[in-house]
Amino acid sequence: MGDMRLPDSTRTPVDVDAVTLLRREILASPSPVTLIPTAPLTNIALLLRTFPEVTRNIERIVFMGGAVAVGNATPVAEFNVWHDPEAAAILLTAGVPITMYGLDVFERVQVQAADIQRLQESPVPRLKLAGDLLAHRDPAVTAGPTPTGGLGDAGAVCAVADPGGLTTRLLPVEVSLAPGPSRGQTIVDRRTRHGESEIHDGLRQQALVDVGLDVDVDRYVKLWLETVEG
Repeated sequence: MGDMRLPDSTRTPVDVDAVTLLRREILASPSPVTLIPTAPLTNIALLLRTFPEVTRNIERIVFMGGAVAVGNATPVAEFNVWHDPEAAAILLTAGVPITMYGLDVFERVQVQAADIQRLQESPVPRLKLAGDLLAHRDPAVTAGPTPTGGLGDAGAVCAVADPGGLTTRLLPVEVSLAPGPSRGQTIVDRRTRHGESEIHDGLRQQALVDVGLDVDVDRYVKLWLETVEG
């Protein structure tokens, strides 16, 4: 949490590992669930490989990760996917609908300085924490004279709560697993027709993913602020 020296939690950890807990909760749900992974996908991949029966009660997986244009961990790879590319590849072939909330939209959703200041000055601890976290994120995602704070992973949650604010396109996506500078890249095929590779070598099976290409920034910032402050 931004190395903010928060007090230790007083809650007791559950007595099972994360993968077992996910299986238990997903299968026990009376209606299909939506998963929103916002970290490297190791546990999700282990879940899908160890307990494939969970897919019958998963409606969609909306993950924060990947990039169409440029990466951040490397020039082409986003951190969450780069950290465990094999896990991301397993996720994309899980057989459930997938939405990729990648860096292309992730970095655009910024909370303005006046809103951050209002939160930081609040006497309510949770609001002050929200403001401090936004302010802490600023150096990594913002340049310029007016400081703003990236909404970050919360944008992926907004995309589930209000999917109309995210513009997606169903596109073939695969993850580069090869060693070298492309490892961890999410290769998104935005071509309108096949190229020489397909003409000569034939089509390869690729996962179709709803890729986030545009986002209504004001809409998601408003949703987040109303939720946190409400």
